[in-house]
Amino acid sequence: MTLSTISPKNQTTLSAQHLKSLRLRPGARLRQWVEDGRIILEPIEDVSTAFGALKSKRPFVSIKAETSAMEKAVVDEVAGRKRRP
Repeated sequence: MTLSTISPKNQTTLSAQHLKSLRLRPGARLRQWVEDGRIILEPIEDVSTAFGALKSKRPFVSIKAETSAMEKAVVDEVAGRKRRP
């Protein structure tokens, strides 16, 4: 059992062990309600929790590099040159 204190700003700290076991990170959203004299906190899953779940074998390409490659491909196509696969 872990104890915590409520600050003057009505804040408290959650146990690092509990956060880790639930895979909660800073900024995670929690639904809260009172039930039978207890405060219940329930994690809300959103799109950001899936970040990094799908790994790509392709290296990261910046927007600038992507735009440059796209512009070159358009120029090559207009000029009748073959595009690289």
